[in-house]
Amino acid sequence: MSSSFKAVLSYDGTNYFGWQKTSTGPSIQEEFAKAILLITQEVVIPEAASRTDRGVHAVGQVVQFTLEKSIDPHTLKNRLNAVLPADIRVIDLIVCQFHPTLDSVGKIYHYQMCLDPILDPTKVRYFWHFYYPQDLERLRMAAKQLIGTHDFSAFANEEENRPKLNPICTVESIEFENGLFTIQGDRFLYKMVRNIVGTLAYIGCGKLPKDSIKSILHLRDRKKAGVTAPAHGLYLHQVLYPL
Repeated sequence: MSSSFKAVLSYDGTNYFGWQKTSTGPSIQEEFAKAILLITQEVVIPEAASRTDRGVHAVGQVVQFTLEKSIDPHTLKNRLNAVLPADIRVIDLIVCQFHPTLDSVGKIYHYQMCLDPILDPTKVRYFWHFYYPQDLERLRMAAKQLIGTHDFSAFANEEENRPKLNPICTVESIEFENGLFTIQGDRFLYKMVRNIVGTLAYIGCGKLPKDSIKSILHLRDRKKAGVTAPAHGLYLHQVLYPL
């Protein structure tokens, strides 16, 4: 009898071309599937709650896969961690019948910025060094204007060979403390979190007007918003499911 598993993964995305398997370079999905094959001799295609981009990290990626053979989840978790690359780890693993994307009710992302004049070299792979002085009141006031349900077309990049998704999303909260953004929403468009961060950083340092969010949302033009923040500062923190 087959079993459906729910895994929570943590990974450093620096050396990978994102979650999804690709012909251009190594992926998290490919490495995870290879580890499962090595242990169980079963070919699976793991499905993730978020298709993180190249260079993006995760501490709470949720993955589903199904095995035909019966195996204890605790044993499987330990064996997977023994063969996975050192920059990918299974944090939790249970038997669970669910769909990683359709059953999700939201996601929480973290984005790390360094606002100091000098970036600690040990943080280069994990922080965006944005050394322009920030007016935190301007930044937070702009962030409040993004809260709620809006058409976020201006904060989405186009994906090649993919149809456009519904641009209506709900952002439930945006917090910024000590260089750390915490952004929660029901769903996010392609590069939406990074575009929000880049836009708010530009408003905070005066590169964009402090009252520009409403017009950016209204115009639905990606060129009117700020820069796309680099991938290496972004972390998928948590995927939310109904209790």
